[in-house]
Amino acid sequence: MTIDLSLRWQVIAGDCLEVMRQLPDGCVDAVVTDPPYNAINRETAGLRSLDKGAADSAPIDIPALAAEFWRVGSGSFYVWCSGEQLSAWLLAFRALGATTRHCAWWKTNPSPMNGESLWLSALELCVFARKPLATFNLHCAHPVWREAVAEANGHPTPKPVHLMQRQIRASLPPNGLVLDPFCGSGSTGVAAVGDAHRFIGIENDPQWLPLARRRIADAAAQGNLFQEAP
Repeated sequence: MTIDLSLRWQVIAGDCLEVMRQLPDGCVDAVVTDPPYNAINRETAGLRSLDKGAADSAPIDIPALAAEFWRVGSGSFYVWCSGEQLSAWLLAFRALGATTRHCAWWKTNPSPMNGESLWLSALELCVFARKPLATFNLHCAHPVWREAVAEANGHPTPKPVHLMQRQIRASLPPNGLVLDPFCGSGSTGVAAVGDAHRFIGIENDPQWLPLARRRIADAAAQGNLFQEAP
């Protein structure tokens, strides 16, 4: 497989580890991705539960993924994860020599499911890791981002485009290259091309490829979507 790094955007079908092995060292400026959490599809002591299918429960090898992200990336890494996965991602990146931070999405409109019995599920977690001299375009900014839940687009676990845009704006040089190895419905790609960056997405589930490609193509056709901060 030959991957053209000069293309404005591309979404490649396949296993992300296999595809990433075709990329040269240090070729992407940032990895911004949302792998399966392996946390939602489970028994819940009598409370209502959600089944997100393979989008949530596909197995992932965190140490192997972190190592490959580190090889292909030259700057920063943002990995969304469950609370159960948080320590594993932090340890994997720190073992590679990364500086890390905990980040969080504070949902402004969380689902009311089971709200009569317990606190709403209003936070999602993200691990930030960086290599020395990685681009950082902010100053003294905190990594807690308030954003509304994404509008339904057919995918069971979409991230809001503006949420992914925050990480891209913080950590990309002009005309940077963003990699999302778990592309899903393409929100990271929409955020990247909408801010005049290049994008490579990888998706192992063929049912999401048309959706991701359509959304990113629409964003690319509209030019710079995000001239002002959200």
